[in-house]
Amino acid sequence: MSVLGRTDRENDFRALLLEYAEVEFDIELARSLVLVSLHEPIGVLALADLSGQNHPKASRTLARLEALGLVGRSRGADQRIRTATTTTAGRQIVDRIDRGRRRLLADVFHDWSAADQATFARLSQRYGDRIEELITNRGRTAP
Repeated sequence: MSVLGRTDRENDFRALLLEYAEVEFDIELARSLVLVSLHEPIGVLALADLSGQNHPKASRTLARLEALGLVGRSRGADQRIRTATTTTAGRQIVDRIDRGRRRLLADVFHDWSAADQATFARLSQRYGDRIEELITNRGRTAP
């Protein structure tokens, strides 16, 4: 698998998360549903960019989510673009995934001290900030 591709381990993690959420759902559809909920209203091109899918696959994914009643699609201010938002049923699944994520994290950190958790949080923030800095400054300076 390429460095930029999804690994089996990522899908294993997503499957585990869905188990914790007690949601029987396709892993990729669940991922796209969560992305829609985080960025709604969202168009096909934005979803494709966020999910690493091509335009046709992202379009098919939204169509499947719409057919399942989990997203609704409508025309935005720009009448050429249809945007998607989660429906009540879609939001319920996302909420279950969020609760599952909290249960999973509770299991991960159950035997970590408060100091270890604080250190992890601090270092994770530092890591994320540095990645963001490198992305922002990409092409401006040599590494």
